[in-house]
Amino acid sequence: MCLATAMLEKGDQSEEVMRDVAWIEATNQGIRLMTFMGDERHVQASIKHVDLVKGIVVLQANSSE
Repeated sequence: MCLATAMLEKGDQSEEVMRDVAWIEATNQGIRLMTFMGDERHVQASIKHVDLVKGIVVLQANSSE
């Protein structure tokens, strides 16, 4: 199974927001992340890029985050 780690960039800082991400949805409020087990997190951000080989999703924080 291929699960991802979501990282959030704020300026020149980067922090891990969630591991084992199985599902990602873009919403009007930002990005909704969910694990295979159903844990969920909403982040006010947009997708900057996705590295499928390394299993990393990089999110760019919205200015209000």
